[in-house]
Amino acid sequence: MRKTFITILSVFMLVSCGNSNKDNKKIEPIQEETTVVEENTFVKTLDYKTFVKKVWDIETYPDSVVYQGKVPCVIDFYADWCGPCRAIAPTLQALAEQYDGEIVIYKVNIDNSPEIARAFGIRSIPAVLYIPLKGEPAMTVGGRDKAKFENEIATYLKK
Repeated sequence: MRKTFITILSVFMLVSCGNSNKDNKKIEPIQEETTVVEENTFVKTLDYKTFVKKVWDIETYPDSVVYQGKVPCVIDFYADWCGPCRAIAPTLQALAEQYDGEIVIYKVNIDNSPEIARAFGIRSIPAVLYIPLKGEPAMTVGGRDKAKFENEIATYLKK
């Protein structure tokens, strides 16, 4: 029975993986599908230069976070290839709309801005940083649902 199964499987593999390019056309490699987070009016993507202007001037204050915003912020450290990062993106968008004017939600791509990730010691993503107007920032790691985000916003930003 096992030999029959292996024989059938081998024949199937040979037939399905055979040369189907009979016209000698160039075969394009299969590209892995990635989700690109588009810039929108609610969630802002930060590069190093914008981060230094809007959030924390790392060069002037290298030893402590001196937040430069006018309202508290949430920073999502993510990468395009990260499944859990892509999973929380719609939730962050909804929260950015819900809390518009009360808090700002930023995204930092760790592949494009590794110096920002290093400044916060990011070792796992998604990592979410909460920066209140006064007090110490708080960091959480991992995926979460909207209720958990709302609880963390109330705990860390709306004291």
